[in-house]
Amino acid sequence: MPVRQWKDVVLPDLTLFKNEAQRLLALQALNILDTPPEERFDRITRIAMQVFDVPFAMVSLVDANRLWFKSSPGFYLTETSRSQSLCGYTILTDQVLMVEDTLLDRRSADKPWVVEAPHLRFYAGIAIKDNQGFNIGTLSILDHRPRTLTPEQIAILTELAKVAESEVNAADLSQVTAKLIQSKKQLHQAVAQLKQNEQLNRLRSQVLELIARSEPLAAILTAIVSGIELEYPEMMCSILLIDDSGTKLTLGAAPSMPDFYNQAVEGLEIGENVGSCGTSAYKGQRVVVEDIASHPSWAPYTELAARAQLGSCWSEPIVDPEGKVLGTFAIYHKEKSTPSARDFYLIEQSAALASISIERTRASKLIWQQANFDSLTGLTNRNLVRELLKTALKNSRRNQQKLALICLDLDHFKGVNDSLGHNIGDELLIECGKRLLNCTRESDTVARLGGDEFLILIPDLRDETLVEEIAGKILSALSQPFQLQQELIYVSASLGIAIFPDDAADLDDLLKNADQAMYGAKSSGRGCFHYFTPGMRASIQNRITLINDLRNAISNQELSLVYQPIFEISSQKIYKAEALLRWHHPSRGMISPTDFIPLAEESGLIIEIGDWVFEQACLQVAKWRRQYADNFQISINTSPLQYRSNTDSPADWLAWLAKHRLDAGALTLEITENLMMTDYDKINQRLAQLRQSGMEISIDDFGTGYSSLSYLKKFHIDYLKIDKSFVQKMSKDSDDLIICEAMVVMANKLGIKVIAEGIESTEQMQLLKDMGCQYGQGYWLAKPLTVEQFETLLGSNTRYKI
Repeated sequence: MPVRQWKDVVLPDLTLFKNEAQRLLALQALNILDTPPEERFDRITRIAMQVFDVPFAMVSLVDANRLWFKSSPGFYLTETSRSQSLCGYTILTDQVLMVEDTLLDRRSADKPWVVEAPHLRFYAGIAIKDNQGFNIGTLSILDHRPRTLTPEQIAILTELAKVAESEVNAADLSQVTAKLIQSKKQLHQAVAQLKQNEQLNRLRSQVLELIARSEPLAAILTAIVSGIELEYPEMMCSILLIDDSGTKLTLGAAPSMPDFYNQAVEGLEIGENVGSCGTSAYKGQRVVVEDIASHPSWAPYTELAARAQLGSCWSEPIVDPEGKVLGTFAIYHKEKSTPSARDFYLIEQSAALASISIERTRASKLIWQQANFDSLTGLTNRNLVRELLKTALKNSRRNQQKLALICLDLDHFKGVNDSLGHNIGDELLIECGKRLLNCTRESDTVARLGGDEFLILIPDLRDETLVEEIAGKILSALSQPFQLQQELIYVSASLGIAIFPDDAADLDDLLKNADQAMYGAKSSGRGCFHYFTPGMRASIQNRITLINDLRNAISNQELSLVYQPIFEISSQKIYKAEALLRWHHPSRGMISPTDFIPLAEESGLIIEIGDWVFEQACLQVAKWRRQYADNFQISINTSPLQYRSNTDSPADWLAWLAKHRLDAGALTLEITENLMMTDYDKINQRLAQLRQSGMEISIDDFGTGYSSLSYLKKFHIDYLKIDKSFVQKMSKDSDDLIICEAMVVMANKLGIKVIAEGIESTEQMQLLKDMGCQYGQGYWLAKPLTVEQFETLLGSNTRYKI
């Protein structure tokens, strides 16, 4: 339950505010309290319940000590204490009172209808006035869940309250008219006004019902125009809407205007002296032209108006709650005509109805757009493509046709984001989306699933060679360079293809198999496409099973560390050791790190596992320092994920060392050179923090990544480990020998110590010694050893002794 936080405000006495006595007299004079339910009020509350999707809506009257419900469909009470309601607060203002969460508002948090059944958590209400301007009641809506209202919804609630006001004030029409009408002329005007109000109320109710049913905007606008013309046959009405460019008007509804006239005004430029509607939209003000034939704003259109038999035109701008012009509502007469106060009221109310309709439709369209299309690329998103795929699968089953899915992932996209920034990464995704659209048919669907992953749906597949043709086009298109800002960027893509019904019979399996085929393409070298094969299904299941088993590996004590000695090449004495992780699965036996480390990184388990490795290596090196040499050191491999900003691993390591009073200098952290390309400032800051504590930093597998040599200067590096792929291919006069010599010379110049990995022969050892490489490790020197084996080696009287 949310924590209640009260503001330091004094709640008013709801029965002693200004004019309370007069207000109560006005309420009694209406003769509506304690009368039976009436359909005219129930219709208003039903519309409110439907429009706002709430369980309860009420027309309530606020008496001296009670709140009495004139209409409350489905509610369990007919009246309640005034002090137990929020309506007593609502009538204090002419604005909508909205309580987004009744449990968090001091005025309602302890009320029985909040803390007990029906547990109402949301309230919104607006005052209903009588003809004298007294706030005698409210129109309110309630919901079981906290929520809020948009400006458009507030406008609709306000309009519904006006309808309720009309009905309340009509309850005692004879008494009201007896006091207000002093002459036949006044009586005639009042009756006419009441009639107009009734007509507008009927039209307003009809329009709100259309909005509640989510009818098309064209149908709603036509209903507004037709409703006015039905009540006022001498008038012809039109609604014009501002187009997406904001510079032109387009037809919204004008059923009584001649077709040639509607065609002529379609796309009318907005501007000064552009007829009544163009000028009204431009100025955002009402424009009244009583005589079209002589008015300068109509000079370019007098012939058109004469042909349409138009004598006058009054145009009202349609504006949203923020004052933005959405279009115009216009009333035409065949003769010259001057508007009355009644006409002004009519045009204002009609424009307001049109505004509500347009805003509600646009809001619904925007919500649908955001729910179904990717905001960055404009492509179909994951939600919509699933629905399209469901439909396509139904059609394929019915027509006994195949369809194909292509799952696409950009290769090394993360490197672009990390090195060039997210802005360029976003631009790259947008341009990739455009190229994908150019490679597919109009009947195909290109969707962005998220990140750098896309999906292409190819329905009605009559010839499977079409899939390869499209895949080939995509690979070719994406291989071309992208010119983004000042950068020339090259990317490739890995494509996985699954075909219905050959590879899967339902939606989820088809998506899963296309995704697995994509990973098959990555495993095959990237920049290619790969079809799903039955063997991949077993691979998927094996992968899932391994991840699940890995989650319990630490608690089940299935993980262990072995230690491979690192030797000083000149003396061939043990210098330090590298800790290597091993997993002994209870049923599968030893599982290679190359199989489970990628799964640990993919699932996020690498953080927990990495912390365990750190702690075990620390405890071990502390023991060996006490027993064998106080300067002994252990290197541990770390994952790039452990240095990201959303993890606390480096800080946790330092805190753990401090807690156990262990020397940070006993450790070397091995990182990959690709890590140095990732978010340079943050990574450098974290590595500097670790080095300040006494730890040393080593670059593992140097020469196999994508980093610049400049990073060796920018980062403070202690060791550089030459990858075994260079060491194992070394021979006299070979390119690999030249590369290794260059690495050693460069590192020595920079003050960085060098360790050669993967030494497997006497020749390799001699070549490394001749070039001045200080340290080495490999099977020729010693394999990874258990703690007991390593201690035996350290304690023996051989050349391996420290």
